[in-house]
Amino acid sequence: MSVTEPVHEAHERASWAELFFDLVLVFAVTQAAHVAFAGQSWGAVGQTVLLLAIMWWSWVGTTLAVHGVEDSTRQRLFLFACGLCMFVVAITAPHAFTGHAQPLLLAGAHLVLRVLLWAEMQRKRAFAQAGAFGNWFNPFTVTVIAAVILVVAGLVPPGGIRNGLWIIAVALAFGGPALLARKLETVQFGATHLPERFATFVIIALGETVASVGSEAAEAHLGVVSWIAVVLIFALGCGLWWLYFAYGFSAVEHSLRTNQIRGTVVRDVLSYGHMLLVVGLVLVAVGSRTLVEHPTAVAHGATGYLLPLGATLFVAAFLFTRWRMFGAATLGRLITTVLLAILTLAAPVLPQIAVLALTTAILAGLNVFEHWVVATGRPLLLLRNPLRAR
Repeated sequence: MSVTEPVHEAHERASWAELFFDLVLVFAVTQAAHVAFAGQSWGAVGQTVLLLAIMWWSWVGTTLAVHGVEDSTRQRLFLFACGLCMFVVAITAPHAFTGHAQPLLLAGAHLVLRVLLWAEMQRKRAFAQAGAFGNWFNPFTVTVIAAVILVVAGLVPPGGIRNGLWIIAVALAFGGPALLARKLETVQFGATHLPERFATFVIIALGETVASVGSEAAEAHLGVVSWIAVVLIFALGCGLWWLYFAYGFSAVEHSLRTNQIRGTVVRDVLSYGHMLLVVGLVLVAVGSRTLVEHPTAVAHGATGYLLPLGATLFVAAFLFTRWRMFGAATLGRLITTVLLAILTLAAPVLPQIAVLALTTAILAGLNVFEHWVVATGRPLLLLRNPLRAR
């Protein structure tokens, strides 16, 4: 398909049924974040990332399954069925790695969801609808296999074997689009609906910081320093929002419109790159929540790293996505990533309020710098990719 060839987009904006499905994801992200907050260890953080991975990939699959399809009663019922499966996954998520019956219930609901998505993509293929794959073996087939592995994980006792099966299942699901890259070349994707949908998930992840910190603050007796921390956390959320929506969103939309193989952008920038953004935002949310009550204390264990680590991942994700879209990352965001990484290493020896203030200041400095560059018409300093993806 050439750059100038038009692509039919059946519905260019998110339907109300899709937004209802997103409400379930709001709850699911909160449940996943709670695992890290309750455990406050690197193991719990890893479990949160695994839970976010299956929730994210299920959401991506659902978004792609309804992409290019007219809003209809059938589509709404399909989304409601997917939403119910995701609702069960969200409810059982906190016990996915420690319980007995609930992990199996989670895996069963996830398997039903993946089968629904696979069947829907087969129906689209049969009717030659936009967004359909060329044959039955595609990334949606791989995710069904991964879902079966999660069912096996739910049958084994909690511990290393279950954790290992989860890692294998998630790696297989995420590796599917990379291993079957040629199949993506034949799939037609619209340039309006998908960027909007993925931006919606970024908003959901950003909202987790507001919701988790707000609920924690509402239940605590906050002093002056804690209120300063709350204000800084909100400012940090605004800074993260600005990094994505002021310039990042329009860049994704432009890349999807102009790239000869849109499937590459959907895979690398939207599916993989936005997963890094979401994980970074959830880590920021967990790290922010832990410091509200005792902002002047030095955090111990994994919690001390999470806020600056999440911000580092969030900014680093832009380096990857811009590299894949345009063959160059901005030097300003590279320097910011390095500064945040250094702060992450120093975080366990600093008061939490200092880590928060420095993280917020670094991101604010990047936003001010980029605004100044754009407002004055100066070119952004770029770090070129000599192996730019075709």
